[in-house]
Amino acid sequence: MKKLFFTLLLATTPVLFFAQEEKPKETAKECDLSKDFKEPIKNNRLKKFVAIENGVEEKEVIIIRAQNGFGSGIYTACVKGQPIKYQKMGTVFMREGNNPFGK
Repeated sequence: MKKLFFTLLLATTPVLFFAQEEKPKETAKECDLSKDFKEPIKNNRLKKFVAIENGVEEKEVIIIRAQNGFGSGIYTACVKGQPIKYQKMGTVFMREGNNPFGK
């Protein structure tokens, strides 16, 4: 009887949800660019990859740093005011620090 009462008590107890205000993130200093800033490289494949991975449009992705090597590279892109680093291995882009062979 106690188990049934406890189950009924839980089923009829109201659950309260509190909305949290989402504060806009402050723009990082390195993404606070001047109006006349020009990207160091034009790489539409990288921009498309970053945009899809972060759920934004390509025009919201700004490449601020690029270090190209033979078949590799390290790039920094600003997305919604936050810098994100990517690396290129061969023809594949990935977020820096992600292990493609990990779990």
